[in-house]
Amino acid sequence: MDRFNDLEVLIDSQYPIICIETHEESRAEDILTRISSRLRLPFFHWVATEGLTRSGEPQPVYNTRTAMEVLNFIGTSSLEAVYLMKDLHRYLDDPLLVRKLRDLCQCFRQKRKSLFLTAPLFDIPPELVNEVVFFELSLPSSAELKELVLRVVQGLSSRRKITLKIDAATGRKLVESLKGLTLHEAERVLTRAIVHDGRLSVDDLPLILSAKKQKISQSGLIEFIPRQESFDGVGGLKNLKQWLGTRKGAFSEEAKNFGIDPPRGVLLLGIQGCGKSLMAKAVAQEWELPLLRLDTGSLYSKYIGETESNVREVIRLAESLAPVVLWIDEIEKAFSSPSGSDADGGVSARLLGTFLSWMQEKKAPVFVVATANNIHLLPPELLRKGRFDEIFFMDLPGSEERAEIFRLHLQRRKRDPAAFELAALADAAEGFSGAEIEQGIVSALYSAFSTRRELRTECILHELRSTRPLSLVMKEQIDQMRKWANGRTVSAA
Repeated sequence: MDRFNDLEVLIDSQYPIICIETHEESRAEDILTRISSRLRLPFFHWVATEGLTRSGEPQPVYNTRTAMEVLNFIGTSSLEAVYLMKDLHRYLDDPLLVRKLRDLCQCFRQKRKSLFLTAPLFDIPPELVNEVVFFELSLPSSAELKELVLRVVQGLSSRRKITLKIDAATGRKLVESLKGLTLHEAERVLTRAIVHDGRLSVDDLPLILSAKKQKISQSGLIEFIPRQESFDGVGGLKNLKQWLGTRKGAFSEEAKNFGIDPPRGVLLLGIQGCGKSLMAKAVAQEWELPLLRLDTGSLYSKYIGETESNVREVIRLAESLAPVVLWIDEIEKAFSSPSGSDADGGVSARLLGTFLSWMQEKKAPVFVVATANNIHLLPPELLRKGRFDEIFFMDLPGSEERAEIFRLHLQRRKRDPAAFELAALADAAEGFSGAEIEQGIVSALYSAFSTRRELRTECILHELRSTRPLSLVMKEQIDQMRKWANGRTVSAA
């Protein structure tokens, strides 16, 4: 596996301290045990409750219960070996321990010794920053998950009767559905699925998906959004609908065999209330894919390093549910620094770099729909060709589009559009956004209901005439936005 090779390179290159950020410390230990065996190096692991234990030995090494005792042992031992210390990050506020680690780094350069640290999150002291390299333990591969399925089935079969209804295709679907979960999480959901009804079949796939949804909701970073509108429920935007329609099914195996690269995503710029969020929901419904919404405000944390960790976690969670649509609402709020790149210590710049690298290199079928209202806050790097497949500008609806929007909203509120003068309404709503048209109908409904009258064209016209649309209130800003978009973007209409 690639991660085996990468870790072997780090050991052979004599990196003194290698930090593995992961919740899967048992899996990290298993991988390091295998690598040490391949490299013919002894493997030791330490945990504060037991001490330092050599792999294969029943008892821990004498006098190695504390972190300092372990580091003393490593420093004085003539044995070339691989060491793993779990939860050492809890002790890195001790200046003596930090000094000892720095001394060991010099020692490690003389001998083939490597010290691995595992923790869910690291806050490395400044004195050690130049001595440490981080290694990201990727989620379990298909091979690991397949091996896990066999192990769980065999383990449960020894204790109870199990019915297996799995052919080759179902087995592949099962393994694919488990992707994105840790080995421990996958084992738990598999065990639950089998114990529930005494069998393992394609019917268990919804249970696995439910476990993923629960995990994602617990993260507090992204949320599942119910699919609602299809393209038919969105007025206008013909160019955008056609562009998205031609890419339906682009994540399928058939498309891959046809030579099609999976689409990366689309950036929707434009005036507030013109359907950007609605189209994000509609594309998920049209493509029959789950829809995830990123809460950009949840990315930022006051703790050093946690913000960058959050964006990596979002990427990991999105890929765990692939194929999926990832909706990033008001993306300019996530990647713009209010007063330059140094105003927040460079955090925004690092977030942007991580996101752009992922967009450029991602292989997982995650289609990003990013929306933005304030184009002047968007970093130039985000707008370069190759980041998104296309950038669309969503302007205020034209006359025909406004009539269509009136028709759709009247139908949703159990009214017959034929009973209304749609052309007159469209003319009266010139300069209105789709959201403002909807609000005009809602206000007219309240007025009609309060006077116990039926909703008529005149009621809606009255509400429209008493409304100052955004196109008047923010005329200068909208004119600037249109000028900027001309020649830089594709019209969505």
